[in-house]
Amino acid sequence: MISTENTLTVLLGRRQARTGERWSLRHLAREAEVPKDLVYRLNAGTARYVDLAALDRLCRVLNCEPGDILARADGAPGEGAAV
Repeated sequence: MISTENTLTVLLGRRQARTGERWSLRHLAREAEVPKDLVYRLNAGTARYVDLAALDRLCRVLNCEPGDILARADGAPGEGAAV
């Protein structure tokens, strides 16, 4: 299962440590030009789908990779995959 719970909060904290500038989730949504509801759902871990273009814009603004936002909830990469 893929989770996004609190990943945006963590990334915003890292950004603040680098730049000294504090951003809210609402400010992130505005800068990335994505719906604020999507940002809030991603951070809460309740998003059912993510538009790849929106994910790309978030990654560009946060200077991160998609894997920094999307994480396996079970913590085991590739578990259950056929070898």
